[in-house]
Amino acid sequence: MYKNYKLLLFLGAAIIFLYLSVGKYEEFSLQKSISACTIAKSKLQKELKPEEARLICEKEIKNQN
Repeated sequence: MYKNYKLLLFLGAAIIFLYLSVGKYEEFSLQKSISACTIAKSKLQKELKPEEARLICEKEIKNQN
């Protein structure tokens, strides 16, 4: 019976930790995707300014989600 409590406590703590870490890394991933898109757009379209490319990429990526 005591082992079951340890297992349930461990699983509960793991679920809470995973839930909290998803929010933290989701924003990081979004920023990395926008940065990569901005670099690619700037290199493919030389006349496009980085600020304009960033705005385009933000719209595209946020529309996908």
